Amino acid sequence: MGKDFFICHFFLVTEKENRCYLSVNLWLKEADDYAKVETVMAQWDNIAVSPVGCDPEVTCIFEERLAEEAWLDAATEVVSLLQETPDMQKVVLARRMRLGFDGFLSSSVIIANMEEQQGNSYCFVLENGASTFFGATPERLLLADESHLESACVAGSIARGVSASEDAMFGETLLSDAKNLAEHHFVVEMIKETMARFCEDVRVSASPVLLKNRDIQHLYMTVSGRRGEAKLLDVLRALHPTPALGGWPQAEAMGVIRLKEEMDRGFYGAPIGWIDPLDRGEFAVAIRSALTVDTNALLYAGCGIVADSVPTEELAETAIKFQPMLRVLGGKVHERS
Repeated sequence: MGKDFFICHFFLVTEKENRCYLSVNLWLKEADDYAKVETVMAQWDNIAVSPVGCDPEVTCIFEERLAEEAWLDAATEVVSLLQETPDMQKVVLARRMRLGFDGFLSSSVIIANMEEQQGNSYCFVLENGASTFFGATPERLLLADESHLESACVAGSIARGVSASEDAMFGETLLSDAKNLAEHHFVVEMIKETMARFCEDVRVSASPVLLKNRDIQHLYMTVSGRRGEAKLLDVLRALHPTPALGGWPQAEAMGVIRLKEEMDRGFYGAPIGWIDPLDRGEFAVAIRSALTVDTNALLYAGCGIVADSVPTEELAETAIKFQPMLRVLGGKVHERS
């Protein structure tokens, strides 16, 4: 969450309506000749005819929750700061855990596991050499077509229940919990005010409903409006980070995060999606995510700290948010009995 930058991948595979498309994004300068295009097209041909093989199975051989005590100390300090600073309402603190494997992780296996396990989610994978950043996020940041913009307000969370009755009880608890409703309200207000800068006829859904994923459920609402002349990337830049990812007020919360978080978030929480030549596109927030490097993986999770937060309870919430990627990677999923 520092300087703005935009990554556009060289090759892109898109599956739509039972068809598969392979696209190439190539930056050409005025001095380039056609040989550069021919070189790329040769790679394209190789990818198109490459056989699909079976990926070897790998096993998670250790997991380590990183710097839990330091995170609890930081959360305690942030709670005190929020209690002493009435104008500051929320700070989102993130943390990591590390997994180790007995072999190299396959992105195709990761994709298959995410698609099978993580419903109601945007699944994504970015590869760069031996590193792969991936996740299954429930949070849409922005959807844009020719005349319409829409964003989702996703905040507040609770675990899923073991039985249908327990799950319903947890959901009702979330829908009536003052702390989670307040966190969600910050997100709704910020997104509504931001969309109003770019849209006409801004509309907010009537009241929070439950967005249920396999391991966790959230409060969910939408904000939409008529687009006008707004540029997708301008709206995206104004929305990111929402209070669900950074805190509120935005600038003050970001300053606290830089002081209190003892890690680099990397791509965690970044907007990730697609944009086409007509300025249509869709971006999600890269939470419920992980980074693999060789035979190791770093998992990311965050939670909103407010003035009445209990740090140990917030730590437990991040453990729930580790669950989706733990499950995808075959780590020890801490199911409740």
